[in-house]
Amino acid sequence: MKTWLLIILTLVLGIVAGVGTAMVRLGMSSRQDVLSDAVLGNSDPRMPTIAPGGGSQPKVVVDQEDYNFGLMDSNAKGRHEFIFKNAGGSALVLTEGDSSCRCTVLKLPKGSIAPGESAKVALEWTGNEFIGPFRQSAVIFTNDPARRRVTLTISGQIQVALRAVPRELVFSRVSAGQAATAEGRLYCHLPEPLEIVDYVLSDRETADLFEIIFEPLTPDQIGEEDGAQSGYLVRVTVKPGLPLGAFEQRILIRTNLESASSVDIPVKGTIGSDISIVGRGWNAETRVLSFGTVSSREGARRTLMLVARGPHRKEVKFKTIRVVPDDVLKVELGRTTPINKGAVTQTPVVIQIPKGSRPANHLGSEQGKLGEVIIETKHPQAPTLRILVRFAIEG
Repeated sequence: MKTWLLIILTLVLGIVAGVGTAMVRLGMSSRQDVLSDAVLGNSDPRMPTIAPGGGSQPKVVVDQEDYNFGLMDSNAKGRHEFIFKNAGGSALVLTEGDSSCRCTVLKLPKGSIAPGESAKVALEWTGNEFIGPFRQSAVIFTNDPARRRVTLTISGQIQVALRAVPRELVFSRVSAGQAATAEGRLYCHLPEPLEIVDYVLSDRETADLFEIIFEPLTPDQIGEEDGAQSGYLVRVTVKPGLPLGAFEQRILIRTNLESASSVDIPVKGTIGSDISIVGRGWNAETRVLSFGTVSSREGARRTLMLVARGPHRKEVKFKTIRVVPDDVLKVELGRTTPINKGAVTQTPVVIQIPKGSRPANHLGSEQGKLGEVIIETKHPQAPTLRILVRFAIEG
């Protein structure tokens, strides 16, 4: 009896061991297959088909796979061509794989590469205002069974030739009748010393109300910007006389640098005073009255309130002196009345787009500038009030 029990126990242990061994082998085999596919990368549907075995196969040879372009300006474009040669006995086919960023554009040769022939694969890239070390790559799939993918890499150092700090000068609020000054710096990262050739202001109508002064930066000031070799201090003074509301100007600077011959510095701000505007559709921050899209059959109107306070409130007399476009926008000033026991006065102004107006686009895009209403105030510190109008008219 004991002998039979021993035999049965031995058989059971043998079966369990056999099953366990089979499970380990199956597990190892499955895992190795997965790893092999991941390493070889042969499962991507973009890969070209390999010719059936037994015949001649293509063989890919690349002149270089890593190209260092050295220094490049952040706004410049670069291009390099890698040479792919077919050292095999049948046609070599290349297809595009992934690239590590959008600034790398892959350009492949059309068709296949015959045995013994070569073709160029171009990588193009731009700095996209990036600054610092740069390294990106792109994958090329092939029908070479021994090398299904080739990774091309570009690297280098991107620097900015000319940089304005800050990128724009902002006057948060300038009191009417008073001057205000802001400063910025223009840093040059090239060995060639920066020189300011000349400059112009984009808005010629208000150019006389801006004073621009350039002063060379001291060595200590230049040292505050990593990699800077020279530079200028840019001092901008806004003189009294700008209309109330938002203003925008651009300083277009021309330099002696071949790779950075010009640079723009935006100048923005708001002129404020004892006169304010309230009403539906009015944005006090941008100083824009918005109508949106208006039907020519219906027209539209907005009523704003001009509110005057302060010691000069009784001197304020409003008068419309400019309307653009004057064949579409109609402006009517109402009667001035005192409120709060005379501490404040208010004057309604109706801006209207009449029925039957022609189609127009004044949404502030490239297709159409914003409309504009200029109102004289007689205020000693803010002689004019500017209202920008955003609208479009459809038939």
